[in-house]
Amino acid sequence: MSENSQEIRSGSENNDKRSKRGVAFTAVCAAVLLALIAFISLSIIGCSARNKKKNAVDKGSVVLTVEGEKIYENQFRFFASLVLNQEGTVYTLLTEDNIDANATVKNSVVNFAKEYIFRLRECSASGLSLSSEEKQKVLDSIKNEYDQYKTVGDDTYEGDAFYDHYYGLTERQYTDFWLDWALIEKYNADAEANADVSEENQRAAYEHFENYLYGREITVLSLSAKGKTGSEMEVINTLARELKEQIVNGADMADLIRKHCDDEALKESNGKVVVTSIMKSSFPEIYSWAEEAEEGSIDVISDDKAVYIVKAGKKQEFEDLKNSENMLEWTRLYVVDRQIEELIGSGKYKYTVNEKVYDSIDLNELIDSCLKNWRSHYAELEAGDM
Repeated sequence: MSENSQEIRSGSENNDKRSKRGVAFTAVCAAVLLALIAFISLSIIGCSARNKKKNAVDKGSVVLTVEGEKIYENQFRFFASLVLNQEGTVYTLLTEDNIDANATVKNSVVNFAKEYIFRLRECSASGLSLSSEEKQKVLDSIKNEYDQYKTVGDDTYEGDAFYDHYYGLTERQYTDFWLDWALIEKYNADAEANADVSEENQRAAYEHFENYLYGREITVLSLSAKGKTGSEMEVINTLARELKEQIVNGADMADLIRKHCDDEALKESNGKVVVTSIMKSSFPEIYSWAEEAEEGSIDVISDDKAVYIVKAGKKQEFEDLKNSENMLEWTRLYVVDRQIEELIGSGKYKYTVNEKVYDSIDLNELIDSCLKNWRSHYAELEAGDM
């Protein structure tokens, strides 16, 4: 399993909570500005730069106004790139039949803008602000990004030309956004720290995130099959059968994992993985086996990436997770998400959409470009190349 077991673990045991958030808190994190450029093939640079006029800084018309803050067309497209950086959004676009991608993304952008500005108003009302050190950290990250990427081949992009070329924004728009986002992240961290993690909320969070939490605990020893010839596979399959027999006869599976498993991530976790429904498409053989296996059963499973010796543990249900740090983290996330939904639905803050401009915006080229990169990313994961 070598490279691809990292994906098994990240898709199950580690379950990135932030990636399941509502729109405003899924898209980006100001503390990792440069990660936007590095993120698979789908950085904002990669998506937006191909979908705008080179070196043309043009705010365009106002698309919507949120609490007096005007969101211009170029900002709207930038927000669309952030929305398309969310795996949840992309999963919907790739799996839903007869979906209007342009309308779906535009609606998500409106929600993003509302949550963004509403949250800023909450920050202001609470008296929360960034320290000078926190502001400088954001500014330093932006400067490092600028210095690293302003020269591309024979072209050098200075000042607004840089931010326009990569993001379709002015320097001021880009800088203000990330300073705002750092403040939102700070506010959000405080909200999570003070969230009510009662058993009632834990149970509600479990039910809401059941696809990510309910599953089967298994132990995995992987033997990579990538690039192996027929005779090499015979050796691997023979070893797998021998290892299974040893485990059946009482050998310590953790010891065998340390000696034979070819994947460092599995070695570090003693092979522990939780198989949940989010692994159904990426590891169908393991998912299907785990669904049906009885606790304690041991088997050998193969796919085009590896041969796995697997042992079934217990089902991971609410009572098993209750009060665990993992469940508490998901509960904090759930509680804060509900607060955001309540804020949006409260009518406390206002917004208006310029319907004529909104209707005229076509994001299909941007969407197609981003989805192409996501498909490539998924294909690499399936092939065990990442």
